[in-house]
Amino acid sequence: MKKQAKIITFLVLISILLSACSLNKKVEIDNDNDVYEDKYEVIDKGPVKGGTVKLFTTPIDTLNPILTNNMYVQDFLGLIFEGLYKLDHTGQPVPVLAKSSLLSADGLTLTVFLKDNIKWHDKMSFKPEDVVFTINTIMDAKNNSIYLKNVKNIASVDVGNSNSVIIKLKHPYSFIKNELVFPIIPAHHFLNEKISDKNSEKNLLPIGTGPYSFISYDPKTSIKLRQNEQWWYSTGLNDNVDTTAEKVNAKENYSVLPPYISKVEIKIFKNSSTAFNSFQTRDIDAIPASYSEYRKYIGRTDIVLKRFVGRNYEFLSLNLHKGPFADKRVRNAINLMINKKQLIDSSAMGIAVAAEIPVMPSSWVYQLVDFEHDNDIEKATDLLEQSGYVFNSEINKYVKKTTKQPLSIKLIVNDDNNLRNTVAKEIASQLNKNGISVEVSKIPWESVQKTIKTGNYDMALMGYRISSIPDLSFAYSTDEINSGLNVAGYSNPNVDNILKSILIDNNIESQKASYINLINVISEDRPYIGLFFLNESVMYNKSVRGAINPYVWDKYNNISKWYKP
Repeated sequence: MKKQAKIITFLVLISILLSACSLNKKVEIDNDNDVYEDKYEVIDKGPVKGGTVKLFTTPIDTLNPILTNNMYVQDFLGLIFEGLYKLDHTGQPVPVLAKSSLLSADGLTLTVFLKDNIKWHDKMSFKPEDVVFTINTIMDAKNNSIYLKNVKNIASVDVGNSNSVIIKLKHPYSFIKNELVFPIIPAHHFLNEKISDKNSEKNLLPIGTGPYSFISYDPKTSIKLRQNEQWWYSTGLNDNVDTTAEKVNAKENYSVLPPYISKVEIKIFKNSSTAFNSFQTRDIDAIPASYSEYRKYIGRTDIVLKRFVGRNYEFLSLNLHKGPFADKRVRNAINLMINKKQLIDSSAMGIAVAAEIPVMPSSWVYQLVDFEHDNDIEKATDLLEQSGYVFNSEINKYVKKTTKQPLSIKLIVNDDNNLRNTVAKEIASQLNKNGISVEVSKIPWESVQKTIKTGNYDMALMGYRISSIPDLSFAYSTDEINSGLNVAGYSNPNVDNILKSILIDNNIESQKASYINLINVISEDRPYIGLFFLNESVMYNKSVRGAINPYVWDKYNNISKWYKP
């Protein structure tokens, strides 16, 4: 009996120990991300200091954030450097190093007041001279900065009074603060330095104001960073902390103030493919992924996958000058016949978001109008009848009343793009079922461009990579026809005037009214049929916790609030 009692006691103890170490497991569907996740919730007490997060990059060209052309380097340098502003999830600029701003009545002078008492990682004070130096360095064409386009409308920049900089513009420009999102670099650090030399000593020794400071760089292995315990956000200078609770916490318990992660190691890989292999083996904790990469991981239970709307927009360009699409009623009818939800689910594996215009659905501009994405066959039929077509039930096709010729469309697509080929096939299938004959022509990209230029097509499946500036001139302005960006060759003097007014209107309410007017006009004219934005993602090891919320303009958003329990 004693032996049996000992065995029972031993089993009870084992059971207790296993329970104490167990993980709470639950299976759920993440509706925001359309990802099935088998979640293991590690029981922890919330944010803790310590640990190392491992990220990745491909080979380093420089560690100067205004000179690098490597997008992965740009991403991780965002942990070291900060800008005057950053774009939020809706595309609106929010202050970072800036405190406030004042625009002159003529719209030509922007005074930006800076936050006080901010320090560089070398303990030197952040000054207006640093902003002036950064902008002038970018404006110097020989430095070949990726941010040169951001400052093309700046005539000059000078130090102002009361910890400010004065930016003179060449022309009034309502999106100037959207442009001031580039990293600010320290003027004192680059004294007597040839900054255009990407591999100079100081260009490889980054000094910023952000949550993490530079430790070391080995070109063969990694870059190492440590938390900046004097980061202005953590020391009470931030006016935009998330909640009242965070403000209280900031005063009462410095030990749990961000950044929580003590160190960041950015491992260097020959290419992104080898980096994904290391993510598989958990040698990397977080990795950005395009739709073609992350779709392979959908349904995986050992990772956290966070999706967001990317910059790649797919659309149909229509021939406005001849053929059936010269009539805008036909253009609108075809738009109504395409079931975009079905298109995304069947062709893009559900990894896209429907969009009617080349503006991200999360943008404040897109949200001004309640877009309808549902197809409406009845309304489409009415529009086709108004434009002179009738449905012939004998052949199940729409035909012209006068000539009895079927309504047929030639859809061209570049043959080397598998996604577009699949999308084109689905569009043709949907339209054929609704009485519209569609022939898909797969041709080389060079032939697509030539065919569009000569106007010998009906419909072309194309794509835009969208800017951070919500200026729609590229697609709808008459001035952009010759550049080729206005693929459809759309021209409307009213639209041209609205586009120009939006760019110089600094009254947000009247600007919103202009956008609504613009969207209504182009939705009626329908020079393009908008399809969708492709999603991108960041994938994480499940050991990473905290404020994991990436978006297109900040893939490592809130990394200062990540932690490892």
